[in-house]
Order: sequence, then structure tokens, then C-alpha cells
Amino acid sequence: MRALFFTLIMLIAEGVHAADSSNILVTKGYVRGLPPGVTNTAAFMTIENLGSEDRVLTGATTPIAESVSIHATMSDNGMMSMAHQMTLVVPANGRAVLESGGLHLMLMGLKGPIPQKEVSLTLEFQNNPDLTLLLPVVSVLDE
Repeated sequence: MRALFFTLIMLIAEGVHAADSSNILVTKGYVRGLPPGVTNTAAFMTIENLGSEDRVLTGATTPIAESVSIHATMSDNGMMSMAHQMTLVVPANGRAVLESGGLHLMLMGLKGPIPQKEVSLTLEFQNNPDLTLLLPVVSVLDE
């Protein structure tokens, strides 16, 4: 019982946003808050696969944007660019880290100002149930 309590406290401290029976655990997630008038933003998180089979993220949806897609940031001779990724494999007993300057989710065609507190985001998996998260909004001024 004591170990379970300690584990729950650690998960809360890590910013766990969702865990379900499919063995997917999402931690350290947030949506980048930007000034009004900006049409795109990004979401970041760590997706852990606690199961024995790879999980394939195929995309995401949110009510605040027209579309959400997986992107990778790359550098080619010092020039930074983004490339759309059709899927993201979260390996069995492994994790995928979505972070600024690397893999991330692009929320494109924002329908209005980004909410100040949190954003609902649903992760869509090829071989797993969808997983809906409530991610806090972190202003670019706070990063």
C-alpha cells in the first residue's frame, strides 16, 4: 500500500495527464501558448508504452484546431525545417519524447485564441484505443 501511494505521488509530480488499460502513459505534456493571431502551435509530451507490443500513433485531434499532425524538426547544414511524419512508433516497454526542437504535434489552423488553462487533445493510435488528454497551456514566455 505504501509503495502504491509513493508511485501515485511520483506520477502526479511528473505531470501525468492520462493512463489507461492499454498500457499507454502520458507525462510532461503541454500545449505551447502563443499570442492571439497566431494560426499554429505545438504540443509536447512523453508517451510511454508499458506494454509488450509496439504502439503506433497515427495522429491527434483537438477542438481548438483544424488539424493536428506529427512533425519532426531537422537540421540540414544549419537550416532548421520540419517534416511531416505519417506515424510515430512508441516501442514496447519504451517511450517517445515529443519536445521542442524534435518530434512534436503541430496544431494547425487554430480556430481562435488558445485557451489560457488547458486544451483537450485526443491521441489516435493504429493498434490501440484513442486516448483523450487535458494538457495545460504553457506560455512561450514561461518556457
